[in-house]
Amino acid sequence: MTNLYTGLVVSALRKCQLLLQLSGESALQNRALQEAALFQLWKAYKAYLAELANELQLGFEPESLQVILDSLKSRGVVSSEARELSLLYADPDSWLSKLLQGWRKLQQLAPTPTMESARKEANLIPLRSMAAPTSGALSAEILLKWHGALRELVRRQRASLEEC
Repeated sequence: MTNLYTGLVVSALRKCQLLLQLSGESALQNRALQEAALFQLWKAYKAYLAELANELQLGFEPESLQVILDSLKSRGVVSSEARELSLLYADPDSWLSKLLQGWRKLQQLAPTPTMESARKEANLIPLRSMAAPTSGALSAEILLKWHGALRELVRRQRASLEEC
């Protein structure tokens, strides 16, 4: 049985890799490339969830890992692949948790300050340098690590599923 999602995973991982090989002419262009690479990583992860659900013959395209876990539990089926993903998801220091946190952060829009709060904040001095990157800042190095980790996880889990 052919899994249609396998190609989507491979394609998204390859696009991410290509984006990370590019270098923009400005900080804004580099940021745009990094955000596009993060989108491709998220897309590869979502496609892999669909691929896994297909391999486990769940009969649907999952919205999340939790949907897969709930379906497996209701059927009394155990999947070491889903369990591994669950452990990575639950660990806030894992590469997967950080990737998904980065994706959620990217989707958030900055709240628009009201005129009153903007006037009050205009006179405040920031407690940290605004030029220094925050600890959770996106970088090509971090994205390359996430790319490698996801690629390796997919490779390993596919090999495990083929053995069954």
